[in-house]
Amino acid sequence: MNCDYIVSNFETKIEYVAMKGDKLDGLVLFSIINKQGSLSSAAQLLGLSRSTVSKQLAALEQRVGARLLKRTTRKIMLTEVGHQVLKEALKVEQAMQAIDHISEDYQLEIAGPLKISCSSAQGRKHLIPLVAKFLHRYPRIKINLQLEDRFVDMLSENIDVSIRIGFLPDSSLIARKLGDLTWTLCASPRYLEQAPSLEKPLDLLNHNCIYYQNAKTKMNTWTFVRDGNEETVDVDGSFSLNDASALVSAATQHMGVLLIDKSLLGDTVSRGLLQPVLTDYKPIGGLPIYAIYPEKEYMPAKTKAFIDFLVAEMPEAIA
Repeated sequence: MNCDYIVSNFETKIEYVAMKGDKLDGLVLFSIINKQGSLSSAAQLLGLSRSTVSKQLAALEQRVGARLLKRTTRKIMLTEVGHQVLKEALKVEQAMQAIDHISEDYQLEIAGPLKISCSSAQGRKHLIPLVAKFLHRYPRIKINLQLEDRFVDMLSENIDVSIRIGFLPDSSLIARKLGDLTWTLCASPRYLEQAPSLEKPLDLLNHNCIYYQNAKTKMNTWTFVRDGNEETVDVDGSFSLNDASALVSAATQHMGVLLIDKSLLGDTVSRGLLQPVLTDYKPIGGLPIYAIYPEKEYMPAKTKAFIDFLVAEMPEAIA
């Protein structure tokens, strides 16, 4: 095989080699061998045996179809094709170094867009105030907050972080617990004046109860505990809806008895709009709240900063 033919076909071979991910190491190794001046020095630098380096070099020469080095007892010299290969190998090595820098910058820089999903009520009540505080701390981040009461497909919808309430199904997503919600049973004074007596959980069967319900979930099974004894009641009523904040509004409009996350009540109790009932019984089944994200190993700094912020700030917000 003459050298002109080899050189003329070299670029095609290198393009093929460069596109095969498992061949990139061979090109980088070839660059290192030339910088070190010998196979032994390259092997020592890389923590490999000399025979391993020799085998990888031979594999690269086989793919190119020509010898790349002339080896003597004292030194190595590039062949004509070797000079051509080295030019491309240096480009590959530089490109890989540039990728490392990009990756480092991507993981260290707290800046850029961040897409977040959260349930409507928790988003309005807790997350928006926290987002304001977070953006004040990290002004180079741009947050897009999606408030929706459904389980989003984080990967297909490009969601960086999702705030979810309730026990999570098994998945490949990673979860960081932010705290637990605490339930309160309440009703407006006007409703209670006109309604039957309410002294024990079973009395709820005689009451109009308002509860959360969407296309997949109906939260009308309420459980209470007193002196270690549990009582569960399947309540009913004339009004249910899929927005927790609106449930609070409905309760203030005297529409019935409500079991809801205490933190969503705001100042309705202190203002006398709602009052706790069955206070001798503790509602159980308060739901955990999580920050969910799809990956961890290469997590950008902006995502990590937001999750760490939520872990530190959310427990107090929902207390």
